[in-house]
Amino acid sequence: MAAFAGVVSFDGAPLGADLEDRLIRALSAQRKGRTQTRRSPGAMFVHRSDAGGDPGPATPIARSPDTLSICLCRLDNRAELGAALQIPNPELARLPDAQLLMRLIEKWGDEGVARCVGDFVFASWDAPRRALTLGRDCLGYNHTLFFWRDSSILAFATTLVALLSLPFVPREIDEIALANYMAVNVRETRRTFYRGVERVPSRTMVTLDGAGARHRHYWSPDLDAPPPYRRDEDYVERARELFDQAVVAVTDGQQEFAVTVSGGLDSSAVAATAARLGRSERIACYTLVPPPGCVSDPRPRAYQDETDKVQALARLYPQLDVRLLMPQAPHPLEEDATRHFAEMGFAIQAGPNLGWFAYLFDAVANAGHKVLVTGMHGNVGLTWPGEDFLWALLRGGEWRRFGRELRTVAAQYNQGLSHTFLSRIVLANMPATVHRAVHRLRGRDPYSVAQFSPLNPAAIAEYDLPRHWREVGFDPWFYRSRRTARRHRAAQNFDYNQVGRDFVCLLEEKYGFQQRDPHADRRLLEFALSVPETVYRRDGVSRWFARQVFADRLPREILDERRRGAQGGAWFRRLDVRRQDIAAEVERFEASPLARRLLDVPRLKRLVDDWPKNDDEALRRYVDYKTVFYRGVHFGRFIRWIEGGNA
Repeated sequence: MAAFAGVVSFDGAPLGADLEDRLIRALSAQRKGRTQTRRSPGAMFVHRSDAGGDPGPATPIARSPDTLSICLCRLDNRAELGAALQIPNPELARLPDAQLLMRLIEKWGDEGVARCVGDFVFASWDAPRRALTLGRDCLGYNHTLFFWRDSSILAFATTLVALLSLPFVPREIDEIALANYMAVNVRETRRTFYRGVERVPSRTMVTLDGAGARHRHYWSPDLDAPPPYRRDEDYVERARELFDQAVVAVTDGQQEFAVTVSGGLDSSAVAATAARLGRSERIACYTLVPPPGCVSDPRPRAYQDETDKVQALARLYPQLDVRLLMPQAPHPLEEDATRHFAEMGFAIQAGPNLGWFAYLFDAVANAGHKVLVTGMHGNVGLTWPGEDFLWALLRGGEWRRFGRELRTVAAQYNQGLSHTFLSRIVLANMPATVHRAVHRLRGRDPYSVAQFSPLNPAAIAEYDLPRHWREVGFDPWFYRSRRTARRHRAAQNFDYNQVGRDFVCLLEEKYGFQQRDPHADRRLLEFALSVPETVYRRDGVSRWFARQVFADRLPREILDERRRGAQGGAWFRRLDVRRQDIAAEVERFEASPLARRLLDVPRLKRLVDDWPKNDDEALRRYVDYKTVFYRGVHFGRFIRWIEGGNA
């Protein structure tokens, strides 16, 4: 575990020892370790290494008296990069990843960064130009990087907590950024919840100097490339090769890694592949399950318990050590969310899943694992359900198959052919302006977010959010044209939900382990985006392609399951026992002008007054309580925490 922070002066003003002391204390507050400071004219970089570890020659790196760089880095394609730089193998074996990355930047600039596959963030100061360059890897799931600047000084850090420890960095809420996030608009990439504090988004480099900032994407997927294969078998074979490669990459050098396993295709394929490839003699697999008889999700296409599927997987691979976790009581983070804010610096859109998964994170940390391997990123990658396949068939002129698949979909959802064609082809491809007009004709507000969000409706007009939503292409009813499936998936993979990426990154700082996902391997994702939409779904089977890819390693209990697993088990029971405390908390929101402005406090109070009498009644009001109410209380606590001085 490592972290860094720094301050640079654009006007040449000296950087005092007090700033260094503050950064050292902030970087060491949560995770102990050795700290090291390097200075260059106008710059000060502070690095924290593992406890008892050696910071090493690579971080920070003083490349010359006038140039200073710092980097956290894990590269998965070292051999390829070494060959490109013509580095002999013996020298490459001794070269740390951070130095290899810096050599690539020195030789090719942005294009050198684009060659790198793996996890990294870096900062590089050019004293003669008085310019700082910050960069982050293409997925952004292992390292964050934040910065604040004015005309004379700039501060940056890999955690918000470290950055906010500096006296000149404001701790004021950016109301528009928070309102957008509360509306489930996760398309914002740069702004954080703090006014003036920005993040370096994934696949982005930012160069800052006294004149301003220059942001650019250093890499983009080729979304217009022709399909690489003609036969399904070739796609399946290549997917297996790339998935095996990705699992090796995230487990390399980690004999004591753990896997979080559900009954779905994504994480179960990770565990199965790790076992098949002999990545460890014994693999700890953590699975969250609800109490017996508990129904957590009332939707008909959800199953409640993962146990039977995970046990079927373990019968195939005896080296999988399945550890079932059954949370029933509220997690301490649910009882006191200020612990989460103090450790991470921001609120999260997780609802009851924050406490649900906190039990898993505690178990992994207590067992001493340094890496938790997951399958969270598959849904927009290799295991994409192919939800836009009907439009792709129609556009591609595959009339016979289109007719057959249209009839299959209509039968699955008990709809007529004309209704299915209208909803899945006509309405699904109309322009956004027409879509909003249809909502108005049906008596709906096209800019209402009430179905998922506790945002105050008055705030939508006050902050002119509809104008911003139109500009960025966000639809509060989550309409998306079926004509843009590949671009939508690319944005989901590489750009959207930067706050969620920040949360995953900071798990290492909070719990002491790093979370890695083979499904987020850039090479695998590039391939997944090249697979035609019509391959992902077939004969009415969602995720048909993924089921073929993993047919050589998963049991039928998982391959044949068409439903989705429920999450957040016993969520209402964990909420119900805290009813009185939560009611008092909601009352306190009334005393906060900002909470009243951003939150629909009257709605939250009505939900308190009309509290469900039992689990069944709560399930009938699933969205009201599991989504809107949980989120409203969480965001309200965050606002009051900020107002209370972040203490």
